[in-house]
Amino acid sequence: MVGMTDINRNYLPINSYGVIGDCHSALLVAPDGSVDWGCLPDFDSPAIFCRLLDHEHGGYFQISPTEPIPGTQRYLRGSNVLQTRFTSTSGEMVLTDFMPVETLRAWPYQGMNNNSWTREDGSCHCLVRIVECTHGEMSISMTLKVSPNYAASPSEVSLVPGNKGILVSGGDQHVGLAIIGADILPSVTVNVVQDQEARHPSVTLTVTLYEGERLLFALGMGRNAQATRRLVEGELHRRNFDAELAHTLHCWREWVSICNYRGPYQEWVERSALALKMMTYAPTGAIVAAPTTSLPEHIGGVRNWDYRFTWLRDATFTLYALNVLGFTDEARAFTHWLHRLTHADGESIQIMYGIRGERDLTEMELSHLDGYCGSRPVRVGNGAAKQKQMDVFGEVLDCIHLYRRQGGFERYGETLDGPLWTLMCELVEHVCAHWQDPDSGIWEVRGEDRHYVYSKVMCWVALDRGIRAAQQLNLEADLPRWLLVRDQIRADILANGYDTNIGAFTQSYGDTALDGANLLLPLVGFIPPDDPRMRSTIDRMMEQLTDENGFVYRYISEDGLEGHEGTFTICTFWLVDNLAMQGRVDEARSLFERLLSYAGRLGLFSEEVDTDSRGALGNYPQAFTHIALINSAFNLRKAEIRMSEHHTDPVIAAIRLQKQ
Repeated sequence: MVGMTDINRNYLPINSYGVIGDCHSALLVAPDGSVDWGCLPDFDSPAIFCRLLDHEHGGYFQISPTEPIPGTQRYLRGSNVLQTRFTSTSGEMVLTDFMPVETLRAWPYQGMNNNSWTREDGSCHCLVRIVECTHGEMSISMTLKVSPNYAASPSEVSLVPGNKGILVSGGDQHVGLAIIGADILPSVTVNVVQDQEARHPSVTLTVTLYEGERLLFALGMGRNAQATRRLVEGELHRRNFDAELAHTLHCWREWVSICNYRGPYQEWVERSALALKMMTYAPTGAIVAAPTTSLPEHIGGVRNWDYRFTWLRDATFTLYALNVLGFTDEARAFTHWLHRLTHADGESIQIMYGIRGERDLTEMELSHLDGYCGSRPVRVGNGAAKQKQMDVFGEVLDCIHLYRRQGGFERYGETLDGPLWTLMCELVEHVCAHWQDPDSGIWEVRGEDRHYVYSKVMCWVALDRGIRAAQQLNLEADLPRWLLVRDQIRADILANGYDTNIGAFTQSYGDTALDGANLLLPLVGFIPPDDPRMRSTIDRMMEQLTDENGFVYRYISEDGLEGHEGTFTICTFWLVDNLAMQGRVDEARSLFERLLSYAGRLGLFSEEVDTDSRGALGNYPQAFTHIALINSAFNLRKAEIRMSEHHTDPVIAAIRLQKQ
């Protein structure tokens, strides 16, 4: 991992950040105590802190020792509450960061307040930062620079008398910071500092804390300036944030205790589950792919996308992983959200939506921002929302299929028949009519549509899951037609998607390029993992589609964009799965552990890895990657158990089980 000393402070390594959230939004906190990315009150709100994307113009909120002291971060056990510790010869200070939550139960349609600005009890969603001197003494400084609307709007600052707080307004965004404890400390000094362009003034505070002393900072947003002033002067000072911290810890720990995984890499699996939960949007049940935008897939390149939306593909993969761990509330909430989108037919379904179901995700470039390490353009919105991607039908139907198989409907006294089955039938019928169409594929290639093999396979999955539901539940469906089309799709893929000359399933019909997405073929049940065609496909990929560490690229072919990208971490985890399923367990475990060594110190992953620099690339934290980590840990565990069960030597079998 790239260390703090290996890169200029202007742009820290992507995976050096801790992430906190409240299932409405998420903030990135650097090891030096700086919140460099923050959108409030929701994931898709315009960023008020965006130093991550422009070190000079972007806002941030930093609390740290006055002298430069490296900080070390950790999550409090079983939670998304983050602590940063600074230690020197004179003393030690601990910074605790969290966003209060009331509940982590996913019940968006049974009374939860859908107001983005307030919690169910009427109080505001907020960021809480508690700084405490735990030993000796420590001089600390705070800097608050709010840059509204991705730093496009100028801001104005005013101080609340008595060092009680700060108000910042710009554009339509209004931020309030309550300073709790300043009235009992003798040397708190607050100043307003204008920047050279007089657009985003910063507020600084300096104070020396002695052992046992602390300050608490609570930052919230109001709908307007008057509401924000009321927050700072009243509500935030009245709230008991110590009790809210205790309750937030209880909620995260109670939620993660549901996790039923027991085995190797358990801490990694639980951290991934906590990261995935943090990316759910409580008011609707939607799930974001990542809480950031425009973190580059190549430093200095143009492959910079906004991931703060709900891809149906990513969301269903997330729910699969959570279901495997025993979390079912999230699948139920998402299924209801999906149904509430009220698609008239398959033609109207999009590959992604806003977190409230918005269909218009117009892509724009923010030319005033320099981008992470100069990676431009910075984008908000995502033009891929209008692409045709046939794989999404299979992924949605597979998600519902898994939820049904695990007893989700029965658990909540629901059934699959009725409107949801009608929707499923519409999706299956759409696939029957359009499976032969070319599309943009899973990787959203911005070029000509093609007949992607993975897209065809997921069309087969859509038919297969629809057929299984109809047969097992005796639901009304055109089964003869569905069975015929399923067989036609399979025959077509095997005839046109497998190249006998190179011995591999290819990216699309008629070409010889390989595609990491085809590693999913045995995972979705299209072909057995030990089928000779799949074995040879794995061999070709390991020869041609991996770097020197064995990490997998999505593809190595022309895609209509300049530059290149790093290895794609989810694809490497898929390779782990295939090796494990083929009985190549030692190879699978070795590759899995090499991947883990590329995580940040907190166990979080971005989308890609630059294996030359060992740097993280792409948006962060990335749901796709943590989904795959969970599944690979499970598949490795299953493969180890199979080996133990089939081993004839009881002593060796016992040793293997002990290692698990």
